[in-house]
Amino acid sequence: METMIKNKSNSNNLIIQSISKSYKKGSVKANCDISATICPNEVVAIIGHNGAGKTTLLNQIIGIVKPDQGDILFQGHSFVKNTKLARNLVSMMPQFHAPLSGVTLRQAIEAILHIRGISGKKTYVEEIINELRIDKWADRPGEKLSGGLQRLTSFAMSVVCPPPIILLDEPTNDVDPVRRKLVWNYMRKLARNGHIVLVVTHNLLEVEQYADRYLLLDQGRLIRDEKTGGINDQLVSNTLSIILNDWDSISNLPASIEAKYIEEEMKMILTLSHEQVPDAVQWLLNLMNQRKVVHYRLTSASLDTTYGGLTDGNQNES
Repeated sequence: METMIKNKSNSNNLIIQSISKSYKKGSVKANCDISATICPNEVVAIIGHNGAGKTTLLNQIIGIVKPDQGDILFQGHSFVKNTKLARNLVSMMPQFHAPLSGVTLRQAIEAILHIRGISGKKTYVEEIINELRIDKWADRPGEKLSGGLQRLTSFAMSVVCPPPIILLDEPTNDVDPVRRKLVWNYMRKLARNGHIVLVVTHNLLEVEQYADRYLLLDQGRLIRDEKTGGINDQLVSNTLSIILNDWDSISNLPASIEAKYIEEEMKMILTLSHEQVPDAVQWLLNLMNQRKVVHYRLTSASLDTTYGGLTDGNQNES
């Protein structure tokens, strides 16, 4: 039920021109001279470790945050100068899901159409509910929904009868594996219908599988802008965290595997390429048979573990 955007000219590109933003009187540089052109018909992922400036960039596009310098252009208009226009043409799913107390899942989505003054709301709402396969919970109060369902509701609120530009900040966090795929498929559907789709995520495997292109931010700077085929083992890796009760067991670690040791916690953190995972798992199983492992955790690829250091995801960023 979404409207096809027919004009595919360059004016329909989202043009980010030398955007910079600092906080704390210039001491914290959230974005540093970022330039990029985002086209309709492609899903573009923004990746980078926590604090790299991803959310700040989205907030500047929608007009919540004003850049210190630079401009953001769409259809010949400046979003920096006309933030009201930006909020009319852009829909954003925030990093944390919208509060849903006092309304059902369905009512929360309907409320977005009321705010936009869109008629025929039942058709739009039922379409997205069915696409995401969340009809079973459609009339459940928001406060009784799981974290994953609240996240899906927030996604639905952002894409129901969407405007030309869609910004999504960690849309698949806490979502079950089946519906994670549905969310990405819906993003691709939006792109095919001519929308600009920008998605912040830490999950590099999903980026590699579903996105057309990625922008890699590091310390506020754009350091890569490439097709997803350019994501390689330098970025895409896995992390195996192990707590041991015997340090002697580390002597048999497979060659070429990168390891970090935290002695006070008796902890090892291994950074693994896809090819190294089988050998590392076999080594782990041998340790477990010797009862030398207290706890372990294998985490699939994310920027926090592969590029930005050994930190957990889902932290807020500037």
